[in-house]
Amino acid sequence: MAIIYSGGLWTVALVFAMSCGYVWALNWPKMAYKALTLLAILVVLGALLLPETHVFRLRIIEGLHWWKWAAILAFPVLIYASLVRKIQKKVDARYDS
Repeated sequence: MAIIYSGGLWTVALVFAMSCGYVWALNWPKMAYKALTLLAILVVLGALLLPETHVFRLRIIEGLHWWKWAAILAFPVLIYASLVRKIQKKVDARYDS
């Protein structure tokens, strides 16, 4: 259990990915993916309720810190991509008629 506790966000992501693989291999209903996603989110949120010195909580916070910066860097790219897609749809609509 000590290895799982010290793993943090990457451990949660790995267990989530492996569980999704089992759901896919066993051909379970699509709702199982939603349930697994909700469970992973609840594990991360539950880890934040652990004591401040708990290793699993510290590792989760480190992982979330990395994802925060990744989201900050990806946000302008996603805005630009959506703007280009919107302009492309307008150009296609103009030349279709």
